[in-house]
Amino acid sequence: MEIHGLSRRTALHGGLAAIGGLAFPPLAPGPNKPSPVRRENRRPGSPGWDDGLRSFDDLRDIQGYPSSPSVDVGESIAFHVSTGSRALPFRVEVYRIGHYAGAGARFMMRSPVLQGSAQPIPRKGPHNVIRCGWKPSWRFTVPRSWTSGLYVASFVDAHGRRGHTPFVVRDDRARSAYLVVLPFTTYQAYNLFPANGVLGASLYYGYVRATDTAALDRPAPDGVVYQGKPIPGKKYVLHYPARARTVSFERPYAWHGLPSGFHLDLAFIRWAESMGLDLSYATSLDLHAGRVRPARHRALVFSGHDEYWSSPMRHAVERAITSGVSVAFMAANNVYWRVRLGGGDRPDLTCFKTDPDPGGGLGTSTWRVLGGKGEHAEQRLLGTQYLGIVTGQAPLIVRESRHWFWKGTGVRDGDALKGLVVGEADGLAPRMPRPAARGWFLSESPVATTQGGTVQRTSLYRAPSGAWVFNAGTLGWTPALLTDARIRKATANLMERMARRAKRR
Repeated sequence: MEIHGLSRRTALHGGLAAIGGLAFPPLAPGPNKPSPVRRENRRPGSPGWDDGLRSFDDLRDIQGYPSSPSVDVGESIAFHVSTGSRALPFRVEVYRIGHYAGAGARFMMRSPVLQGSAQPIPRKGPHNVIRCGWKPSWRFTVPRSWTSGLYVASFVDAHGRRGHTPFVVRDDRARSAYLVVLPFTTYQAYNLFPANGVLGASLYYGYVRATDTAALDRPAPDGVVYQGKPIPGKKYVLHYPARARTVSFERPYAWHGLPSGFHLDLAFIRWAESMGLDLSYATSLDLHAGRVRPARHRALVFSGHDEYWSSPMRHAVERAITSGVSVAFMAANNVYWRVRLGGGDRPDLTCFKTDPDPGGGLGTSTWRVLGGKGEHAEQRLLGTQYLGIVTGQAPLIVRESRHWFWKGTGVRDGDALKGLVVGEADGLAPRMPRPAARGWFLSESPVATTQGGTVQRTSLYRAPSGAWVFNAGTLGWTPALLTDARIRKATANLMERMARRAKRR
């Protein structure tokens, strides 16, 4: 299966295996001065990092979560692990995600054999929040010699079953050209743990018995009666009114532990690290908490599907652009929902969506409806905004082919890049505010969506500060970095331009 041809569900949930099987073509060399990432990727990789039997949490297999989604070098991190229905020995293996000559990851360390336990099954709290509260199973201090990056902890039990959890190693002292911000708020919003047909809840769905007509026919707090979403072969359905309004980071990710949309970030990271780019890493929670200092970098790169944003996150990025820091969004449907985040290393994430928000204030709904006049619409920041879920796939139709963005790609206006518009599409919303800046639409792609026909647009604008702001406008962009030389070259052009010091216009 070609990665471009993925449905939205596959684009968000099932692309990891497909990416894992792709060949990595030889790419252009990186800068003359080796970056920490380039030096790191010269080390031998571990191609079998994801081998073995996958855990599935509806079977109560081994699973776990970190004490914090990110950790600075020199700090400690713990993992809270349950071995499921039985107490079994297990170990923790830690890998760093990268290129590594196509291996995709490098083995970093392994815990001693640990005695596992069947930790308590969580209960639902207020707003259907699920917070495990498991005891820590193993803790280690991240060596200062480790390179900032996306890491995966694998939990392997005595029967060879393997669950995962991602986390980020930061380097808060780094002054890298690019800071990659990973969408952990969006990861958690889609997390349906535990996916057992009874207890699990994400910000999208909870479970209801298929025969419970009273629950299925009851109007939601917004007054709408929503249909259940059947699951083949199951006696329960997914139901929007049964969703959580608050989700916790104090739980594993459902199924095998690698979150929805993870493969989009994985594809970007593997490409960017193969290029030897000067990267460091953080999470959306770090952006919210003020641990991200944009002035230390030339550009912030949002590598995946980054839909759930707090006000502090958005304000930090808007201030960065005003100060001359460039920003790239490599997917689509970004900055869509406004959320509230609590304090601490594992804050709760709240979004009432279509329900009345008892928290008051600006509320937790889509940014474009807050305030009532569209003044907070994400298009003001991104240059375009989410228009719909793509039915099937569509080609990306090139526009502005003489722009420096497309230089060296060989494309012409009207060329169709097959299968690139997939999953979700962004485009121009004429009634919503736009950036007060000179901009370009780099594609103009007619697409069919579940909301009707529309036009997808990849956008770029230059702020008065000199900062560049790019929005790919499709979930197909980062997977294409591994399959399409034209997208690789265009993205390399963008990264090179953003790395230059901004000059105020």
